[in-house]
Amino acid sequence: MIFHENEQRWNDWTWQHAHSCKDLSTLNEWLEKAGSKNPIPKKHFNEITSSYRMGITPYYFSLMTRYDESDPIFRQIVPSNEELNILPEELIDPIGDENPARGSRPLKALIHRYTNRVLLIPTAQCAVYCRFCFRKRLVGDTAHNAREEDLRAAYGYIQSHPEIDEVILTGGDPLTLGDQSLLTILKALERIPHLRMIRIHTRLPVVNPFRLTPELGEIISTLNKPVWVSAHFNHPQEITDTAREHILKWVSLGIPFLNQSVLLQGINDSASILQDLFMSLIEMKIKPYYLHQADMVQGTSHLRVAQQRGLEILKELQGEIPGYALPHYVLDRSDGSGKIPLQNQWI
Repeated sequence: MIFHENEQRWNDWTWQHAHSCKDLSTLNEWLEKAGSKNPIPKKHFNEITSSYRMGITPYYFSLMTRYDESDPIFRQIVPSNEELNILPEELIDPIGDENPARGSRPLKALIHRYTNRVLLIPTAQCAVYCRFCFRKRLVGDTAHNAREEDLRAAYGYIQSHPEIDEVILTGGDPLTLGDQSLLTILKALERIPHLRMIRIHTRLPVVNPFRLTPELGEIISTLNKPVWVSAHFNHPQEITDTAREHILKWVSLGIPFLNQSVLLQGINDSASILQDLFMSLIEMKIKPYYLHQADMVQGTSHLRVAQQRGLEILKELQGEIPGYALPHYVLDRSDGSGKIPLQNQWI
């Protein structure tokens, strides 16, 4: 550990957010303090991060046990020269969020791809910048943050579409917002009669679990509409005592959790790792919901696993873990038409 032994505010989520590593000099300083003898070379680093910035919370950095591409945390979060290898089939918008032919982005803060649910994007900010992110075209860019008028327009749209029964807060990461901002959004959604549920998609339980404060948990648990939290754990190394403690406190308030993982080469592309991950999630009372085939994001071919290998892993897991611990293996289609279950190919 290189940080929190002498840091009084380590458990403060805002401190973690404010002290994220965002440049090469800080990254190499942290690596040196951690005992690494291999600093990240400057060559190509600025070119990589000029198109997709870097962000690593001190907490998430502290989960590394090795300081190179062999570590599953390092590989997810530290820019790699391989990101400069952009294949012709890779896309800026790999899941068709903004496909003009479908008109699925009617408003700045809203995506409507499925008839009965919409994505609400109140912020483009994240606590960390995962190298495989399918929205890297917009995350971290303040120009994509929703203004008050953007949110009002989104509420009006939802109000005028009674077929919408679920709103999914995504981004960016909605939990990077302060409690008051989140309360304002959640209360506005709560007042829409035909909405049945709200979902929050967030990486903070993984990279900054201190965000799961009792105060925010109380706000969420006392709403009149059910709120589900969908976390994003990809590897058992991310499941710490700290994450477990904070999540179980929210679960004790009646807040249900799901998890979405991405199948990633050199990180979790083995049945044994995924079995450990899924069973550890179940122990935390988190339902493994989706295992995503990695999207065709530009510069991520070194992280993608062949679909056939993914199917082989699912076959290995079938029968080794209970059915409720086995997520749906899905592919998000690039035309914006949504997810398809890949395991149907072998059932």
